[in-house]
Amino acid sequence: MRARAHAPRTAFRVQRSGAGAVESIAGDRHAWRFRPHFHAGDEVVRMLAGRARLWLPAGCRMVSAGDTVTVPAGTVHRFEPVDRYGWAFVSEFMPNPCAPVATEVGNTLGAQARELLMHRSSLHTDVESVAQACGVSAGHLARAFRRETGTGLHNFHVLLALHHAKARLRQHAPVSEAALDAGFYDQAHLNREFVRTFGMTPATFRAGWVAG
Repeated sequence: MRARAHAPRTAFRVQRSGAGAVESIAGDRHAWRFRPHFHAGDEVVRMLAGRARLWLPAGCRMVSAGDTVTVPAGTVHRFEPVDRYGWAFVSEFMPNPCAPVATEVGNTLGAQARELLMHRSSLHTDVESVAQACGVSAGHLARAFRRETGTGLHNFHVLLALHHAKARLRQHAPVSEAALDAGFYDQAHLNREFVRTFGMTPATFRAGWVAG
């Protein structure tokens, strides 16, 4: 999410059941604009008010009040406002212990790059070295990766780090520790990226798991 100082944040909670813990977020009506991102489990979005555009690798669709849409696990997507009135929503995330990190699997160029990004120890993406390891030019890799995943290499790299941080926060790790473990420069860096992506701070996410 492109968060501004005055922008509202989402509400977050965790509900436990026999099937596992279900995360949910809710946002009051606002011109929410989330960055391209993915989730570990299927996301079920209920639109409560207003309209938004949902961008998926296959294209764009309009969603309006009363609609329910499911975004499959691992699919890079983003919501953006249609007008200044924005929309309100509730999203639930289905548990998925075998979380994928993208829609495409196998020995594609994008899959090779994702594997390399997952093992980088910092958020210095270094597209040139990733491309060299894949045996292609940086430009070719960038184009192929965007076609496969719907986003750029660095953004995807940040998303991987955010999911790493989430895993640590689910274990009640301190935010500062989760930030450094995931490769962020510091807690403030994690805060900025977390709010931009999920509309809440990592402390809010952690508190939901502590309370849940």
